[in-house]
Amino acid sequence: EVGTGVNRALKDSGLKREDLWVTSKIWMVDFAPEDVGPAVDRILKDLQLEYVDQILLHWPSVFDKPPKGSSPGSYPERWAGTEDPMFPKDKDGNLLHRDVPLSDTWKALMQEKKAGKVRSIGVSNFS
Repeated sequence: EVGTGVNRALKDSGLKREDLWVTSKIWMVDFAPEDVGPAVDRILKDLQLEYVDQILLHWPSVFDKPPKGSSPGSYPERWAGTEDPMFPKDKDGNLLHRDVPLSDTWKALMQEKKAGKVRSIGVSNFS
């Protein structure tokens, strides 16, 4: 939906893509280095763009993503309290975190920049 709106706005306004600054964020379940590229690709697909001007790491915390192919009600025991895969929880409702060095996430994001999918990278909500 957002991508359709962005493209329509560009077309209707006569602006070029480079006249519009687009920023997006990578959510904490996608901070593992192997998840960064697919997350950027998903953002580009959703926005219907070939690149974004800026990608931010959303928070300085890494959530433990439920396994691929699983869904609420069929998650392994570790994720028993998860109703929304963006907020993985254990059976007691505690958010599940994963030990991923943010420097590794950053390096993976730099690869997306080198590939031309992202023009600049940064952080959000880091203090």
